[in-house]
Amino acid sequence: MSETMGKVCVSCGRLSSEYVSFKCPGCLKETIIRDRSCREKHTRYVCPNCHTEGP
Repeated sequence: MSETMGKVCVSCGRLSSEYVSFKCPGCLKETIIRDRSCREKHTRYVCPNCHTEGP
């Protein structure tokens, strides 16, 4: 997938060009992608590797 198209949000599964990415605070291995809407709503995310949850 091309960077110009965006990335898939781990919380909602939607493709978005407005997102942030960061390493999971639990395992530091997975990159968590969160779109703008989920960040603003504080939608829960779960790391696919270690199952750490966050707002």
